[in-house]
Amino acid sequence: MPSFLALRSIFTMNRRSISLRRSHHIRDGQTATAWLFCAPALLSVFLFYLIPFCLSIAYSFTNKMLVPRIGRSTEFVGVGNYLKIFSNDIAAKAFVNTGLYALMVVPAIMVIGTILAVFVNRQVKGVKTFRAIYFSPQVVTMTVVAVVWSFIFSPGESGLLNSFLGLIGIPPQSWLQNSNQALFCIAVMYIWQSLGLQMIIILGGLQYIPEELYEAGRLDGCSIVQKFLYITVPLLKNTLVYVLISTTINTLKLFTQVYVLTNGGPNHSTTSVVYLLYKAGFINSQLGYSSAIAVVFFLIVLIISLIQNYAMSEK
Repeated sequence: MPSFLALRSIFTMNRRSISLRRSHHIRDGQTATAWLFCAPALLSVFLFYLIPFCLSIAYSFTNKMLVPRIGRSTEFVGVGNYLKIFSNDIAAKAFVNTGLYALMVVPAIMVIGTILAVFVNRQVKGVKTFRAIYFSPQVVTMTVVAVVWSFIFSPGESGLLNSFLGLIGIPPQSWLQNSNQALFCIAVMYIWQSLGLQMIIILGGLQYIPEELYEAGRLDGCSIVQKFLYITVPLLKNTLVYVLISTTINTLKLFTQVYVLTNGGPNHSTTSVVYLLYKAGFINSQLGYSSAIAVVFFLIVLIISLIQNYAMSEK
């Protein structure tokens, strides 16, 4: 009898191992198919992202020029380009400007975007029209938006914004030509242009919150603010984390607005890190120095994103 049980257990184990092998073979086949479908996207990432990034790291330790000069070969300079970044006043100002710009834009988009999403989430007449109005600036490219806002911020009494200010007795402002106002003006323009997309993303998260939770809160005597703080915000955590990280990354990549409106002026008050990178690499042909700026910028954005993700994921 014991031998029969032993043989039966061995037979059962063999059947299980055969079924596991078959399931593994099926899974391996599915994995191979998945890799096959992903191959075009992975190839483009490898060719246009991974290889250029690795080359940037390599070039950052050299004095490579975008347009090589006659009689001057590419040489290894060690950390010279990185030391130049931290010893250059213009580079330091570019990092400070980018940080200040992010501090103005990110909180405003998070707060205003959430409030607008809550507002357009109501089932009232005409709410779809408001959604379309708020989202409409997103479909316009940043270059066109910058050109339009350049007319709004035109200096002198003939400027659109200065004309409205003149009606209430405020003297005309120089706006983009004022080093104390230019970065703020660019921040206002970007908030107006990108607010609609973040509002739609938050709205999508709001529509997955069960209405029964708000009804239970109402029966418990919760006010509107309490329902927002203790029901809406906790259940929107994942959506808000995505909006926070994506908005921060897009904000730190400030370039088009500066390129179209101010060229980094006045007095480098709107020079951003990406604009400094562009100017060093494509205007001054300092590819090694530009690559070093790109590497430092990547590390800063990576660290900020990791900190935000960790802080928002904590209970």
